[in-house]
Amino acid sequence: MPSEIEERVLQRVKPDKGTMNKVNRAVKALENELRSRSHGKFRVLSVGSIPKGTYLEDPDIDMFILFPRDTPFHELTEVGLRVGREVLDDPVEKYAEHPYIHGRYMGFQADIVPCFEVSEGEPLGSSVDRTPLHTSYVISNLEEGQRDQVILLKAFMKGIGVYGAENRTMGFSGYLCELLVLRYGSFRSVVEATSGWTLGEDVDQGDFDDPLVLIDPVDPGRNVASALSAHNFHLFVHASSCFLRDPGMKFFFPEDSSMDEHHMIDAISSRGTLFVDVVIPAPDIVDDNLYPQVYKAERALRDSLERDGFVLMHTKSLVAYGMVHVLFEIAYGLLPGIEKHRGPPVGNPHTRQFQEKHGDGVYLEDGRLMVDRPRTVRTSEMALFASVPSLDLGTDLNHIFRRDMRILKGDDILEKYPEVMKEFLKRGFPWNR
Repeated sequence: MPSEIEERVLQRVKPDKGTMNKVNRAVKALENELRSRSHGKFRVLSVGSIPKGTYLEDPDIDMFILFPRDTPFHELTEVGLRVGREVLDDPVEKYAEHPYIHGRYMGFQADIVPCFEVSEGEPLGSSVDRTPLHTSYVISNLEEGQRDQVILLKAFMKGIGVYGAENRTMGFSGYLCELLVLRYGSFRSVVEATSGWTLGEDVDQGDFDDPLVLIDPVDPGRNVASALSAHNFHLFVHASSCFLRDPGMKFFFPEDSSMDEHHMIDAISSRGTLFVDVVIPAPDIVDDNLYPQVYKAERALRDSLERDGFVLMHTKSLVAYGMVHVLFEIAYGLLPGIEKHRGPPVGNPHTRQFQEKHGDGVYLEDGRLMVDRPRTVRTSEMALFASVPSLDLGTDLNHIFRRDMRILKGDDILEKYPEVMKEFLKRGFPWNR
């Protein structure tokens, strides 16, 4: 039997009959519109959480149009995109492994995705071809009462911030949630099992080097959890342990840490550090292509600053206000005018060359020749502008960084981008804020 907390959560997140009827009407109407344009070339199938009955409020409609395996790829994409544009409002072409159409239909976000129709075990034209197989597998194996358990697990993961396998989040996909409930039986059983996981947890003894391994039952060569980051794996494990010790609605519906401008000013001042925001205009590309480059840029800039001698307290990257933001909290903004340069250890054949190059300034420290030399780059701004031309910050971001990069500090970030500073200053776990 569901606990009182689980019942209360389901009352808030499980769609009511009115919503379900509205969703079903939209799905049926969209199916009919697509079939009327098929002319025998493709089959229409609703996939994802809606046909499985595992969706939360306001779901997206995922409609696949399945072409025979011998259909030329150019015909699949041409027909799929044309039909998608005809039936959806505000259609936008997006790209995963191949193009699809995103838009709206009867008030819902909707995707029209062309794919090849394959049977289990057949070779795939692209990864999206297995999605109809996922839908069929879950519908065939998920028991009626387990649908609510999946909804609870999704709500829990959404509350702690690990729901979604897209590159922006790198968390748990809806399909992975469904498989976990199928594996362990209920939301509570999943949490109990996962609270004891360790990094590299291999549920199925698969040959994968990922934080979590759970083999796709319709594709044994695929790890369903491959998108999950180590950070989100650890966050879920920790949240599960905390929930078991002290269950509460706060895990499903965390309160937003409302930090007003006054509190942010105090936080910036009291920390005694330097806040830096490296800002560029965000390119018009899909999130799944944008975010890996944003995270790559963050790593490259962070490593460059540390090589230059800056001590970084925190880093974070996000997209907001139509801009890419790479933020740093730096222990101190001005480096000394000199830096210690390590030479070879005593007895090394290169000691003579080092001594001749640096002259009278050479000294001995812990058995190694050293010299204090002038530091050419002393501020984070100088270091960032000097390093960017030589760094790989992402295919679509490199030229933007080199042409349009701006650097804001402290109060200037707060004045121009207050929500960015609020997000950067957040500390602690979502359920404890």
